[in-house]
Amino acid sequence: MELDISIHKGESNKPLAILIHGLGVDKGIWTDPIHTKLLANNFRLKILAAEAPLPRISIGINKLTIGDLPDKIDNIWSVLKDEGYNLITWSQKRPVGHIDAAVLELKDIVARADELFPGSPAALIGHSRGGLIARKLMEVRPPGIKALITIASPHSGSSISKIAGYLSPLAVVLKGIMPEEKQGMIIETVSKTTDFLIGEALKELMPGSDFFKGLKDSPIKGIKYLSFGGTEPRLLTVYQWEKNGSEFYPKPLIEIPDSLIKLLPSSLQLEELTPGKGDALVSAESSVMPWSSSHYNFPANHVSIMWNRDVIQKTIEVLKNI
Repeated sequence: MELDISIHKGESNKPLAILIHGLGVDKGIWTDPIHTKLLANNFRLKILAAEAPLPRISIGINKLTIGDLPDKIDNIWSVLKDEGYNLITWSQKRPVGHIDAAVLELKDIVARADELFPGSPAALIGHSRGGLIARKLMEVRPPGIKALITIASPHSGSSISKIAGYLSPLAVVLKGIMPEEKQGMIIETVSKTTDFLIGEALKELMPGSDFFKGLKDSPIKGIKYLSFGGTEPRLLTVYQWEKNGSEFYPKPLIEIPDSLIKLLPSSLQLEELTPGKGDALVSAESSVMPWSSSHYNFPANHVSIMWNRDVIQKTIEVLKNI
């Protein structure tokens, strides 16, 4: 089966960016974030881009809201496209399979990119597990790659799968306060999230796993290395409308993962879930590529970091110099 590839041919004098998506998603997280879904096609990514709603005079029949959803998300792909860069990405055939399978696909993508953009310097840009896929490929020192940029990648692993057993109590809490018509969706989402957390692919990303023990890449002279991490674990807030005078005001009712953290024992107060230390899936410390020329942390979660303006700008600065 052929790979599902998206290609953008920009200006001939600009380099190529090869974008690699993370675990359990597809290329849409780059090319079409406003419509793409997470967790086995069950959870819209744009929900994570919701902004706190403004006070209003009427709220209709819905007493709860997750905020105002965007009509457009300007992420790295869209901004680089507008700036005239050459781009290529693909959907991994087994997005929750072992890393080695994705590495072989990336090798194929790099070969195709060399045919489509002969002589063009290229940068690998990996989000989350995508950064580790890129690092694994760099073990063979592919020619033409002039930069490696990782965004919220767990270079020292992620311990987030340890909390899988505590999601069921969270479902009970959510079910008790959410409208009846939403309860089935809550149970299904928690179930899919639990399956994801206990899957073999995520276990591969645990600190000290066989993957990390076998990772043998090293810094290569002439290649630019840049990494980013997030320090804001909040993914989603559910607001309840409360009337004050003639207007309704949003009051935070549930914050994810804050509501989950309260259920965890002290032994599981993970840095990944701690404000200032993690992005909900990867800790800021783990997101540092070992030999990165520069590393930056920003107040973003594991997904919103992909459209963080500073991340995009610093990525462009690297691309301009390869």
